[in-house]
Amino acid sequence: MSRVRRILTGASTVLCLALCLMGMGLCMAGFEFWLFMRSPGGRQPGARQVMIMPGMTAAGIAHILATEGIISDGNKFYLLCLLRKADQKLKAGEYAFLPLSTPGQILDQMVSGRALIQRITLAEGVTALEIAKTMQEKGLASEKEILDLVADRDFIRSNGLTVSSLEGYLFPETYFFQRSQSQGAMLKMMIRQFQRHLPAGWEERAAELGRSLHEIVIMASLVEKEAATDSERPVIAAVFYNRLNEKMPLQSDPTTVYDLAGFSGPITTTHLRRQSPYNTYLNRGLPVGPICNPGAKSLKAALHPEAVSYLYFVSNHDGTHQFSNTLAEHNQAVLRSHQRRRDLVAAPANRDSNPLVQGSGQSREGGQKPGISLPEN
Repeated sequence: MSRVRRILTGASTVLCLALCLMGMGLCMAGFEFWLFMRSPGGRQPGARQVMIMPGMTAAGIAHILATEGIISDGNKFYLLCLLRKADQKLKAGEYAFLPLSTPGQILDQMVSGRALIQRITLAEGVTALEIAKTMQEKGLASEKEILDLVADRDFIRSNGLTVSSLEGYLFPETYFFQRSQSQGAMLKMMIRQFQRHLPAGWEERAAELGRSLHEIVIMASLVEKEAATDSERPVIAAVFYNRLNEKMPLQSDPTTVYDLAGFSGPITTTHLRRQSPYNTYLNRGLPVGPICNPGAKSLKAALHPEAVSYLYFVSNHDGTHQFSNTLAEHNQAVLRSHQRRRDLVAAPANRDSNPLVQGSGQSREGGQKPGISLPEN
């Protein structure tokens, strides 16, 4: 055999061995990937949670999953993303992965965006401050970040509003948020719900009343804080409109404490005399802004007040009010209200159902003249 043939034969042998080794390596790699695809990454009991922030790459996500013990190999998971052309489809969010989830199941969960959802329920009459506190408690955002956005003129204008604060425009409802959502996105959802719940034809109706949308929202916020029963909302709205028409101060108790951080009743004479641009005892007309975020029924009442001539109302301490046309009628109603309050306080057997003991969250008297049976300091 010639020297050249021996060299060629040797080279062929080496090449064959190299190809065999390469094939064996590929087979081993394929087998390892096959095992990776069918084996759960983590065997710890209980679901494992991880936060995937917006803008993270597939490689970065794979690294986090491996670091947290959710998958066994970050490189193989990244390869899986590439093979399935899912590297640009992974969605941000807070995920909880079951301990026996395979890499394929984990990838499917992230592509479909099946992230953890935080549910928050905002009651009618909630304030922006209370919303911010609730969102902080849920771990969705800091209280300061929310309040900063509530007063951010650029953010407010970007949502089609020309007001100085989002107070009044964050609709009270049950929401489902993800921790990865931005604070702006969550507030925008509340604003959109407000806009969806404006009664049909509200622009024409507001024009008939000679009011802007902002004034309607302010009125609705007063109604929300004063009313406990739906049937009385349009009546209470009518009282306030009647007082405005008569150039009388509205004298709505909740306005006197709106801008007192952390206030919890009762409202006293000192509060009624407190200097504040929201205090409708000292300032005629509507307060400078909404005092809460009203619900749909209060918005409707502000647009469609009852056709009544009442100028006063006082609490019956059972969620309803006594309405009066004249000051003399109102004085008698106030006396009856005070007697009813004394009777309730003096009835220990009714303590569990006593609205004065439990606190209804409504105003002290509502719409009464200054100097008429004001509360004690």
